[in-house]
Amino acid sequence: MPAGRGDVCEPCYWSKTCRKRIAIGQAAFTSRELSIEFGEFGEWLISATGPHKAALKINRFLSFFLKIDQQWQRIPSYPQLLNYFDAEGLRRVRLPMRWLHEEKGIEPDHQAKRINSEKRRIHECLSSIPPASLLGGALQAYWRQLEARIESGRTSYTSARLAVRAAATLLLKTDQVGQRLPDQTDVDRYLNTAPGQASTLTGFTNFLNRDYGTTLKPVIDTRRAKKRRKEKLARSIMQMTKSVEKDDAWMSQWVVLAMEYFHDRKISIKTIGQRNMEASVDGVWITLDGERYWLPTA
Repeated sequence: MPAGRGDVCEPCYWSKTCRKRIAIGQAAFTSRELSIEFGEFGEWLISATGPHKAALKINRFLSFFLKIDQQWQRIPSYPQLLNYFDAEGLRRVRLPMRWLHEEKGIEPDHQAKRINSEKRRIHECLSSIPPASLLGGALQAYWRQLEARIESGRTSYTSARLAVRAAATLLLKTDQVGQRLPDQTDVDRYLNTAPGQASTLTGFTNFLNRDYGTTLKPVIDTRRAKKRRKEKLARSIMQMTKSVEKDDAWMSQWVVLAMEYFHDRKISIKTIGQRNMEASVDGVWITLDGERYWLPTA
């Protein structure tokens, strides 16, 4: 027996400790049903994780059950749990949710969970702009327009979240206080750093043009975007030259970057095969669509 345990073995000590903590927690419930459910969860936790871990974790989950007790006085459905705690909150109580699934038949709704996560991220974007400001009002109005499109089935929560994020980013770059509408210079500056956002931003600029009288066009400066892409490729290539281990995976990645940098050909790793590559003295020949391209090797 461990020192200080008397005639009680380690598992028995922690089982007794855990059950004592369960009993203390049960006294806090207003609903007898939830008090019993918490006791059942505690016994399941001892079995599922072992008495030591269960004794250390049980009090951490008490607040989850107490909130259920205060809200429903019974075990609710999964949609009710998701609506109250949201997806992030339920992720923090994985063991109680596993118990609810295994022992109470509470089936998780993965589609509802995904939508809940998208809603939370949309709310974070909306909250990034002062709500009482001019831009905050514009962003909220744009979201209401997107929300109507979601309800009519014309767009998805994911597409709406991407649109709101692009709009919020533009507005933050325009005026963090939220009192000045973006002008064409603001749009150009934003797209110079994120040219891939042009199509996503189009809906918002159209909204501002229609409802706020602006004349914005999300046009990409292709020459500048190409220059920035070239600079990024050069940095990636320089980083790869410093690699010590240059195996097949390294070579595949090298060919992808070098083909775009030296020949303006965008290809994927799947496109590259041994039959398409031919080593030369100081580089490698790549054959694609009947054309041969030479690339240096680092």
